[in-house]
Amino acid sequence: MSTVTKSVTIIPAIMIGGSGTRLWPLSRSNMPKQFLQLVNDRSLFQNTLARVDNALFSAPWLLTCRAFVDMVNAQARQIDAGIASIVLEPMQRGTAAALAAVAEAIGNLDPDALVLAMPADHVIEQPDVFIEAVRKAVPLALADKIVTFGIVPTAPETGFGYIRPGAPFRVNGEAVGSLVDQPGGFLEKPDLIRAQEFVEAGYFWNAGIFLFRASALVEELKLHAPAVYEAVAASIENGTTRDLGSHLLLMPNDEDFAACPHDIPIDTAVLEKSGNVAVVPCDDIGWADIGSLSALWDISEKDENGNVLRGDGYVSQSRNCLVHAESGRRVVLSHIEDIMVIDSEDAVVVLPRSEAQRVKDIVNSLKKMNAPEVSFTRSSLKSWGKVKIDRVYDDSQVCAVTFQGKGSVTYRVSGAENETWLLHGSNRAEYGVDGHFIPFVSGNPVTFSKGQVVTIRSSSVLSEFTYVRKDADLNWRIDDWFPNVAEVEAPRVRLV
Repeated sequence: MSTVTKSVTIIPAIMIGGSGTRLWPLSRSNMPKQFLQLVNDRSLFQNTLARVDNALFSAPWLLTCRAFVDMVNAQARQIDAGIASIVLEPMQRGTAAALAAVAEAIGNLDPDALVLAMPADHVIEQPDVFIEAVRKAVPLALADKIVTFGIVPTAPETGFGYIRPGAPFRVNGEAVGSLVDQPGGFLEKPDLIRAQEFVEAGYFWNAGIFLFRASALVEELKLHAPAVYEAVAASIENGTTRDLGSHLLLMPNDEDFAACPHDIPIDTAVLEKSGNVAVVPCDDIGWADIGSLSALWDISEKDENGNVLRGDGYVSQSRNCLVHAESGRRVVLSHIEDIMVIDSEDAVVVLPRSEAQRVKDIVNSLKKMNAPEVSFTRSSLKSWGKVKIDRVYDDSQVCAVTFQGKGSVTYRVSGAENETWLLHGSNRAEYGVDGHFIPFVSGNPVTFSKGQVVTIRSSSVLSEFTYVRKDADLNWRIDDWFPNVAEVEAPRVRLV
């Protein structure tokens, strides 16, 4: 029976960051793994949003960067997920700064609020079991403990950090977790022999998921990581917030946030120093942190020959292979074993499963060649729709542009000498230059020149265009297309 009263509500805080190269070519700098559909028809981020769609939780807060805010809004809208606030990190400074921003911002509104901080890119196949572990952890958080969730190991894994549990923490005689004593409570990634010893001793994997009272984490940061806290607190105090109607957008001050020490994880900043840390075990929740292409094979359902197929693949007389096809081409494997084939929109990778970690070396080699495929995709999800490069010829690009719903975008034409829009079908849309709007006529091209400020407005549920960029800078990132020049300025208030 749960020890949590019905009145307890927890604020989920979902951390959305990462560079995205460990799963290349599926993930890129502009499309890290949390935004990919790797285990079902939703992205890992969308699965995380769905996981906290529970009466135990209020609407989530999201912590991300400016580069991902369009993607975050678009993917949340796709599954009709409500959001309370988005905190825009000016730059990455590590998980200590990220959690400090969440704790300070929420704590300014309600110091006693309980916060569940979690990454957006984890797999949890049994969310109900995980939520019950969170319920069990509430008394620890109410006692001002910083609660970590320890995954019960299934094998001596060398790729994870470990947590050593100490004395049990009891509520009404029931053990709901354990205290974590330092030094030695948090252990870095071990070699195989030490990992075997850790598993035999009953240690847990460190999943990087935390439950805490906002004011409790703030006090621990002040005590153990004052440089992190002071920089982040100043950035919140001097930042601004904008009410977008559906949610708040919180923007910490860039200069103050930049003063935060670089790349400080919460483990070394607080957890390895604090006397107020506890761990609650999570067993059989189906947890995975997909850290390599081979991990996709590990966690996926397999056929009778151990093969994993996603997308348009066919396997014959083969065993223990992985096919991940998302390019629209059919991928065929025959008479081979233990091979991975990743067919993305602009790159194909073929590797033995045992050599999955070689992707890092491949990416480094491609970076030296300035290969654009290393970092950027040929498509980009916008808050108003999607853009995709269909083909490139000479110095021009032919693209598909889709508006989802009755939306609009105002931007300055750049990155190409001119661009041509061609509306398809019976869709209705209009374009405006200098405030004068004219309807598109389906099938009739409309051309805009570099430097012009253009507004495209869709009045249909779905509007589809062919979009041709003539004399284009082919190194211009698709993420930077449609650079906004005007935003509706909602009233701004200080973050207090």
